[in-house]
Formats: sequence, C-alpha cells, structure tokens
Amino acid sequence: MAVALSLSAGANMEVPTRPVRLELDRRGGPEIDVCAVLVAGTGKVRSDADLVFFNQPVHPSGAVRVSAGSFTASLPDVEPDIETIVLAGSVDTGAFLEISELRVNILAEPGGLLAHFAPNRAQPVTTMVFGELYRRGGGWKFRAVGQGWDSGLAGLATSYGIQVDDEPDPAPQHTPIPAPAGRSQPPVPAPAAGTRADWYPDPSDPATLRWWDGTRWTEHHTPTWRETESTCGGCGATKRKRLGLGTARCADCEARIRAVLAQWQYQLTDVLAREGASQPAMDRLWTQLRFQRVHESRAQDVLRKTGLAHLERVVAFAFADGIIEQHELADFRTAVTVLNIHDKAVDRMRARLERGRALSACLEGDLPRIQNPSLHLEMDEILHLDMPATHVRHLASGPRQTPGRLVASNKKLRFISPGTGGSETAWTKILSVTPSRGGVDIATSTRSGGIYLLSDPEYAAAVLAGTLRVAKRLVLAPGQRDTRTIPPDVKAAVWQRDGGACTQCHATEYLEFDHVIPHSLGGATSINNLQLLCRRCNLEKGARI
Repeated sequence: MAVALSLSAGANMEVPTRPVRLELDRRGGPEIDVCAVLVAGTGKVRSDADLVFFNQPVHPSGAVRVSAGSFTASLPDVEPDIETIVLAGSVDTGAFLEISELRVNILAEPGGLLAHFAPNRAQPVTTMVFGELYRRGGGWKFRAVGQGWDSGLAGLATSYGIQVDDEPDPAPQHTPIPAPAGRSQPPVPAPAAGTRADWYPDPSDPATLRWWDGTRWTEHHTPTWRETESTCGGCGATKRKRLGLGTARCADCEARIRAVLAQWQYQLTDVLAREGASQPAMDRLWTQLRFQRVHESRAQDVLRKTGLAHLERVVAFAFADGIIEQHELADFRTAVTVLNIHDKAVDRMRARLERGRALSACLEGDLPRIQNPSLHLEMDEILHLDMPATHVRHLASGPRQTPGRLVASNKKLRFISPGTGGSETAWTKILSVTPSRGGVDIATSTRSGGIYLLSDPEYAAAVLAGTLRVAKRLVLAPGQRDTRTIPPDVKAAVWQRDGGACTQCHATEYLEFDHVIPHSLGGATSINNLQLLCRRCNLEKGARI
C-alpha cells in the first residue's frame, strides 16, 4: 500500500490525469464554503462563469464541481485554454484562525489518498487558497498554497478578474410590487387574445400569478414574491449573506432551475432529432420553460450547444452523397432562423453549404462563364475555367512538374505552358476527372492526362467534371443520386452510434460520412461500413482500408 505524501506550503506533486478530489478535514470553528476558480493562461478568468461556488456548484463544462467541503476536477475534461484550477474556501463569520484543525486531502478517483496538506491557520483571513491544480508538460500537478485574503471572497474574485456586484438582482418580469397594507390594488386587465402563454397577474388576485395558455386562464397559480436584497423572488426564501459579494441567489431555486434545464436540454435534443428545427416545436419548448418559471436567458447556453450540434448534423447529412441541393441549403437557413443562434460556427457551416451548393450546380451543368481576351477561342467556344496549375507526370526517371495554366471550355481542355507549349484535348478523349489531394487527376486516352496541382482543386474538379458531363450528355437531372446515396435512416443510425463526433479525433465540426471499405473498392453503403470522420481525418485516410 502506497504511503500518502505530506506536503508543506509551496510544495508540488504530479497527479494522475483523471478525476481528482480534494476534501477538507476540519475541526471546530466556522463552516467553510468551498469554491474553485478556473484560470486561463492570462492569469485571469475568461468570464464570471469560471467561478464555481455554492450558487453555481458545477462549471458549464462539467469538468469541475464543488459540494460541502470538497472539490472534484475531472482533469481529462478540463477545457484546453484553462491552465490552472484554484481551490479555495471562505467563511461567513469569524476567520480561519478560529478553526482548531484543518487538513486538505488530495485523492484520485479511482484510487485513494495521494497526499495531504495542513495549511497555516494562524492568519486573520476570511478566504484561503488551499492549493492549485495546474498543467505542466502535458500532465497535471498540484501545488499546496495555504494563503488568503482578509477582504473575503471579494478579494479572491477580483484578483482573478471576476466582476463583483453588490447590487441586488432585478425584479423578475410580471412581478407586481405589493401595495401597502390597507390600500387596495387596482384591477389588473387580462392579457389580450393571442398574447403568448406565460405567467401574468391574476385579475382576481393581483398578488398571485396565474398561467395564461395563450387563449384563456388556467387553474395554475403561483404566489408572487418581490425580489429584494434579502428575499428570493422565486420562492420567497431568505437569501444567504455573502462576505464582500452582497447576497447570493437562492440555492434552492438555482438547483430547481438547473434540473429544469437538464430536462429541457433532453427534450430539445429529442425534438430536433425527430422534427427538426420547426417554429411550432420551438414555441412549445419555450412555453414549457416559461411554465417552469425559468427565464429564456438561462437557457441560451443549452440552446447554443444543442442547436450547434443539430446544425452540424444537418450539414453532415446534406454532404453525405456529395451533392447539395437548393432545398438542403434552404432547410439549413430556416433552422438557423428558428434557433436564432449567432455564432461563428454557424457562419462557417453556412459558407460550407453555400460552396457545396455552388459546386453541385457545376456538376449539374450550371457552369460558370468567364472572359479572357488573351485566349484565342472559336466562335461558339465558351470558357468555363482558367486557373494556374502544375502538371505532374510520373516518368521512369521520376515525377516531372510543369507549371502553366489549365483552361477548360465547352470544346476542349487545354494546358498552356510557356516552356513546352502545353496540350489540347477534346472532351471525347477524356475518360474521367477525379479530385485528388491538392489537385485533380484527369484520365485521358492520350498522353495529356495526369495530375494537375491547383490552388482550389475542389472547385476545379467540380467545373471540369460538370463540363465533361455536359460534353458527353451525362448531366444528372436535379435530385438524381448515384449508388453512393445513403438512406436517411442509415445516416441517423450512424450519427447516433458515433455520437455526432469524428471516430478518430472526436471533433464535432466538418463531419463527413465515410465508407470504412471505400465505395470505389466495393464497400457497401451500410451502417457497419459507414463511420463519421472530420474532414482532416477523412483526407488523411485516403483510399486505404
């Protein structure tokens, strides 16, 4: 059995990169409220959400949580830009010197006691940092600290860039201020027909809120409490006083709201998977949230996380067969409008879909028309592509690279090179156009074929393939699909099995459906032969099995 280390102030030790727990072993003196501060490389928090304490006992990432006298940090789940987790505690009354015994135990889960540390209590401080978990060389270490502030929790908060606000929270909407004793309340009119479902003052009892379902009053009532510095506006309970931070929100109401949001997130995920982002479905969900007396602003983080995952699913499903149709782009735009998510990730997805639609239009025969007066074209020749390129031919002596320009018209494909003069190939002599990494592979019945390296091979391949289809009368009708088409139920099953993430690196963006055994080598379009890969992993995989 390993013997636990005994640390002194300033000492450090390596800890395993798995869940680590710190427990306070205390005797006598005031109660200690524990808290954790997640600090970025700047030495400050990224936002006030990086303070984990009794009123917000779980960090939004889920990696750090606090409870009575203990901290838990799931180190593998800590966000990459967090460098240090500061573990501290504060007392409401008195100071740490009034505690007769205090020991900090560091434990691994699973596992047992790794070390313990007895901080110096002979300090008139009301807030103390017990220790820090910090990154070092790809792993994690723990440093014993045992220093504090006599300015309370506010001193700790401000030192790490957390905004301290002593002002009471604003009164909730639709909460009337009770009239003084002995004075009657004026009558409250009922909401107009069509007013959204919500809690409104009851006309027969203005001190009570009553549920309006959008057309009529229901029998659901709830008392109205005025939000004050000492009273919770959600349940009427007395707020707890916090040294240096004013009064905190009601812990019971916060726990209830977190439970409601957890259930709401489950319902949102289920609705988006079954019905998509439809306005009626979202209206029902928002109504449920209001009925539970949870303000919509509290659900924005849940909506953003779940909504972005749904939008990524929509994009991946659209790209599954390599063709983006106009209705798929329109469906994505509608979903963004309904979810009302403003995020750079949404802009990236929209740009990716719009580009995919433009490339698909080329494959369907809607080709660009460009002008280049320096080229001598035939009277009825239409120019579709003119792009700098490098022709790569594999000879017995090794690969030969020839710089020049790749020019495609409705009549022929040209490669113009100042040194060699280039080549001209009629479309009847071209067998196939295949995108390759960094270029396009053009197979011909002449010696002009080979790989052409280009700055935008994806676009060039789409234009060349579309031109070839038009020349050979092979243009697909809109909506027609080849044998690579993946049925919707198969896509949904693969997405659910892989958890909406790349099976190689677990990325959740730029996801693509990939055949484990490539389709070109006879791989089936089945659940067992499909996987989710991000674009980078898919490109690295290539055609190998």
